[in-house]
Amino acid sequence: MALASYLRVLLSKEVVLHNARDLSYSEVACATVLTWDVLIMLSQEVELIWKRTWTPAKCMYFVARYVPWLVQLALLAINVNGSTGLKYTFHQCFAWQVVQGVFLQIIVTTVDVILITRVYALYSRSRILLGVLGSLFVAEVTFLCYVLGVVTPRLTYDDECYVTSSPAIFQYYWIVSLIFETILFALTLYKFAEAVRQGWGNGPVMQQFVNDGTWAYTLIFLVMLINMMMYKYVHSTLTGICYTWLLVVLSFAGSRLVLNPRRASARASISGSRYTSGDTSHIELTYRVSTSRPTYPTCEGIVVTEERITDGMLSFYRYVGGAHGPNPLQRTAGEVINSVMTGR
Repeated sequence: MALASYLRVLLSKEVVLHNARDLSYSEVACATVLTWDVLIMLSQEVELIWKRTWTPAKCMYFVARYVPWLVQLALLAINVNGSTGLKYTFHQCFAWQVVQGVFLQIIVTTVDVILITRVYALYSRSRILLGVLGSLFVAEVTFLCYVLGVVTPRLTYDDECYVTSSPAIFQYYWIVSLIFETILFALTLYKFAEAVRQGWGNGPVMQQFVNDGTWAYTLIFLVMLINMMMYKYVHSTLTGICYTWLLVVLSFAGSRLVLNPRRASARASISGSRYTSGDTSHIELTYRVSTSRPTYPTCEGIVVTEERITDGMLSFYRYVGGAHGPNPLQRTAGEVINSVMTGR
C-alpha cells in the first residue's frame, strides 16, 4: 500500500511538471506570435496610425495592439517552465490575477467598442440603435466586472501561480461575451444581406467591411468558447492555457479592424479617388469627407452607388439617375463617424 501511494505521488508530480512545461511552451509561443505580428505590421502602423493626430481610434488601436503584448511579456517573467525558480504565496497570486483580470477586461471592452462603432457606422449612425447597443454594452461590462470580482478570490493556484480550478460562475463571463459578440455580428450580416438585395452590397469597401467583421468574430468566438470549456472542465495547471491565446486573438483582430480600413483608404488615395465600373455604378473612395455632393452623368433609371472611407471608417450613399440628373434616393448606411472614431 505504501509503495502504491508513493507511486501515485510520483505520477502526480510528473503530470504536474508536464502540464507546467506545456503551459510554459504555450506562453512562449503566444509571446513569439504576437511579437512577430507587431513587427511585420510596424511599418504600416507607423504610416497609418502614429503619424496622425491622436483620436479615439488611435487610442483604441494602442490598447488593442500593445496592452495584450505587454501582458504576454509580463507572463513570461512569472515562470517559464519553472526556470525562474520563483515561488508565490496565495496573496501574491491573487494580486497578479487581479491585474490580469483588469487588463483582460480593458482589452475586451476596447475591442467591443471598435465593433460597436463599426455597426453604428453601418446603420447610418442610428441613435436608437446606438442607445440599444450602448445599454447592452454597459450591462455586459457591469456583469463581466461582477463575475471577475466574484471569481478572482475563489481561483486556486499552484506554487507557480498557475490557475488550477475556477468556480462555475466563471463560464458566464465567456457566455455573456459570446452573446454580445454574436449580436453585433448578426447586425452586420443583416445589413450586408439588405445591401446585397438593394444592389449596393458588392462594392469593395462593403466587402472588406464584412470580411473583416466575419473573420474577427469567428476567431474571437472560437477562442472564447475554448476558454469557457477549459475553465469549466479542466482542473489542472492547463486550465488557463488558452488565456494567452485569447490575448493574441484580441490584439490581432482589434488592431486590424482599425488598421485595415485605413490601409484601403491609403491605397485608394494612391490609385485615384474615382473610377467607373461597368455601365451602372460609380464608386468613389475618399480619405476625407467632402461637403459637396459628387456629380454624375444624367441617365434615366441608373442606380449609382458611392462608397467612402474616411480615417478608417466608411459610409455609403445611393443615388438614382433621372431625367433631371441624379437625386438622393436613400442613405443606406452611415456617414463616417468622425466624432466617434476620428475625433473630428
